[in-house]
Amino acid sequence: MSRYRFLWSGRWAGLAAIAVVVAVTCVLLGVWQWNRHESRAAANDLVDANYDAPVAPFAEVVDGAVPAEVVWRSVEVPGRYTGEQVVVRNRPVAGAAAARVLAVLETDGGGRLVVDRGWLPLGDAEPVLPDYPQGEVLVVGRLREAEAPDTRTAPAGQVYAIAPATVAEVAGVDPTDLVDGYLLAVSEDGAPVDGLSAFPRPETTPGSHLSYAFQWWVFACGALIGYVVLARREACEAAGGPAPTAPRPERPARTPRRRSDAEEEDALIDAQLHEA
Repeated sequence: MSRYRFLWSGRWAGLAAIAVVVAVTCVLLGVWQWNRHESRAAANDLVDANYDAPVAPFAEVVDGAVPAEVVWRSVEVPGRYTGEQVVVRNRPVAGAAAARVLAVLETDGGGRLVVDRGWLPLGDAEPVLPDYPQGEVLVVGRLREAEAPDTRTAPAGQVYAIAPATVAEVAGVDPTDLVDGYLLAVSEDGAPVDGLSAFPRPETTPGSHLSYAFQWWVFACGALIGYVVLARREACEAAGGPAPTAPRPERPARTPRRRSDAEEEDALIDAQLHEA
């Protein structure tokens, strides 16, 4: 092992440290991508399990808060809209800039539920919100968990996040007895929401996180293998031998070219001249 004594030098210790740091960083980035893949897979499983399930009464599925396991489940809830409508701007839907329209529903069960009624294309002008139905209405929609509050100050009549307490405050509604979650409306009184576009089915493609994870782990192996290859090459050069290289494939033997008749005739004439 004396031929590798140079590895204890400051230069090679530094190279080893760099290789280890690069490898560890790549491993951690791979773990991060793997966790994103797992989260995406879990979210896709929820969509597949709940999106096409039969419509259930709201009170049978939700009791004060929307559980994580019932996200995207279809429910029906009777009640009356109250307060002002609220806009969530700059929320792309199907790749288009959109303004989402929220309203608060006083449910027949006594609680208050934020309903995302649909969306409008977002142009240069302020969106014109269609009125919500007056009086008793039966809303069918898909359950969603509440978003975290946003501390930024939004323009009047707008919010940056679908946080029920914030929405109720902007809508001018009493924030007590609010359901911790909201509803993506599918229909009101059995018909699509008038004047608003419906939300498309969420994407359930796995994405590229898994392949990215394996790529980062390959880079981690490459950093360590590269260090070993450099060390072997340095050891061979120090010992006076050639650096290790990949064996070259043997070339096939060349078949002698057959001379033409003219070349044969010229060779015969040259031989006769030399004899003379």
